Order: sequence, then structure tokens, then C-alpha cells
Amino acid sequence: MRICYIAHACSPHVYRWAEWFTKRGHEVHIISPVLPSEVPDELKDVYLHELNFDNYSSFIKILPFKSIWLTIFSCRKIIKEIKPDIVQGIDITDFGLPALFCGDYPNSVSAWGSDVLIYPKRSMITRLIVKFVAKRAELIHSFAYNLTDELISFGADKERIFTISPTICIENFNIAVNGSKIRKSLGWENNPVVISVRDFAPVYNIECLINAVPTIIKEIPDAKFLIKGIGPLEDKLKNMIKEIGISDSVKIMGHVPYKELPKYLACADVYVSTALSEGLGIANLESIACGIPAVLTDITSDRNLIKAGLNVHLFPVKNSKILAEKIIYLIKNKQREEIKKENFEIIKEHYDFDKNMEKIKKLYEDLIEKHKKMK
Repeated sequence: MRICYIAHACSPHVYRWAEWFTKRGHEVHIISPVLPSEVPDELKDVYLHELNFDNYSSFIKILPFKSIWLTIFSCRKIIKEIKPDIVQGIDITDFGLPALFCGDYPNSVSAWGSDVLIYPKRSMITRLIVKFVAKRAELIHSFAYNLTDELISFGADKERIFTISPTICIENFNIAVNGSKIRKSLGWENNPVVISVRDFAPVYNIECLINAVPTIIKEIPDAKFLIKGIGPLEDKLKNMIKEIGISDSVKIMGHVPYKELPKYLACADVYVSTALSEGLGIANLESIACGIPAVLTDITSDRNLIKAGLNVHLFPVKNSKILAEKIIYLIKNKQREEIKKENFEIIKEHYDFDKNMEKIKKLYEDLIEKHKKMK
């Protein structure tokens, strides 16, 4: 197959998909507004195309919502040159319309989380876009059942929605991963370590964890906090840490190569996600697979993990006090080995990357075959 993704090429979850298909002999193209400054190993066999709006007429550039029109026309031009077997827009809000207007090619879109759950509530235009795409996309991939329900409320035909959960590579993320070298490099060999790996964006509410730190170190003075991420709120979060006076206990860490992430997760005693909304957080599953006790926000997607049988701990949205209590409890009461093993077995059964990518491959093949029969 020749597959064309319209997506943010800097997302590790996008290039995991791309790498999976290239390793199996398929030709993969990614059209992206911005390309990685350094191309990761996962993308070395992928064709990368950066959107370019320079060569379009001034008429298009003065249209209302010009960025939408420019993205559509630019994608369509690149896709015409690629001649793919299938086009997929990964993120309905940003890339749903370009996937729909790609030309006479099978089209598919992916609903990730905020693109369906949050952004349509903030903007009438975004809501109209999501509704339009939901009703017309030939194939919709939903990452979670709460996303599927929302898509149906936007008018999507449930027969065209395929709910396949986020997946992780259990070869990389598992209970055998050793994080001792990371602890040593940080100088935290004998400290309790709490980790967050969500980006510094409003939806991930990192402030909630930072506000919990003073309560935790009052009870456990040697506790350390590794907050890994990138994003627009980085400076604000750093200033917040200084103002509260917890700089000695908290380390802000920027980008970490995706292949190194398992070691960072495994170095921690507790994993925290303070997200306000999401489909089904891949980072949450990765931490649980590494055997790390997880404290997650009490939102639908994280409650679904408990329904799936996983042992996780929930705290109310934005409640730093209860978050602190949960973290203190988990540091003082180590998770039993049998719980780690049970969690890993559930993840291996339901969230294995290779198993779910095979399902997606079959969906692509079926849609391509359907198009051929229609011609």
C-alpha cells in the first residue's frame, strides 16, 4: 500500500504508525505543517512533505479562515503527486477537512481526544468542521468509546466508526525495564520519584501537580519530581516552581527520545497524569506497562481503564489536595508485584501495538478494495 498521512509529523505516536507500515514493505508519506528539526530513526524510510503556502494567490490568502483553505489546497496538490492508495487525517480538527477533500482517494480520519471532546466546545467553526467530517468521512478511527459516543452525537454513522484503543509496544514498555541508570544520572538513587510526561499545554493541567508538591514534601521531604514535556506553558510552569519555592525538589526536563522513555518511566515510584480530557492516554498505558503505580484524573477515559480491569488510582479533576494524598499513600505503600504483573497481562491482551495495527491495516485494505469495486 501507498499510505498518506496528514498529521503532525513531530508526534511520536504518528511516526510509530508510519514506522510500523514501512517495516512491512508499505510506502508511507506524511504531510505536516512542520517537520522535525532532526528526523528520528522511525521516519528514516518515510517520505516527509512540509505544507507550503507561499505559492498561492492573494485571493485565497484573503478568504475567511484562510489557514483552512490553504491547508486543503496545499495538501491536495501534494496528494496529487503522491497518488496514494489511501489518505488519513490524524486529528479531525486539524486535518479532517484536508483528508475529505484529498481527491478521488479512499479517505479516513482519526479522533484522538481533544479534537472531538474539547475544541468543538470552544469554537462554533470547529464544531461545524467536526460535524461535517464526522458525517462524511468514509472511515473513522476512534481511540476510545467515549470518543465514539461523541462522534455519533456529531452525526457519524456508527457503521463507519471503528473503535481501536491506543496501543503500546510491549517489547519496549514492560515490567522488565530498568530505570536505575536514569536515577543515577539524576542523583536520585535513594529518593522516591514521581514522574509526569504530559506536554506543557492547558489540557494537561501540569499546574495541579506542581501545587501538590509542597504538601507531599512536607510529609516526604526527600521526594523528587521529574516533569518531562514541551509546550507553550513551559516558562509559566518554571516560574511557578520558583515562586512556590520547590526548585530543589522538581526537575523540568524537555524532549526525551521516544526510545528512551521506558527507562524514564521505570525510574519512578509513582506516575501522574493531571489531564483534563483525553481519548485514552497512551502515556498512561505505557507507565502502567512498566509497572509504575498510576494516579490519573477521574475522567471518563481513565475510568475506562478501571473497567478494563487495570489497577489505577483516580483523583478529582484539578484537586491538588487529594492528588497529594494519593501520591503520599503510594510512596509509603509499595505496589505489590502481583498487581504489576496483572496490569501488564491486561495491557498485553488489549493494548498490544502489533495486534491493533494489524486491525488497522485490514481496515485500510478493505476500504481500498471497496473503492476499486466502485470504479
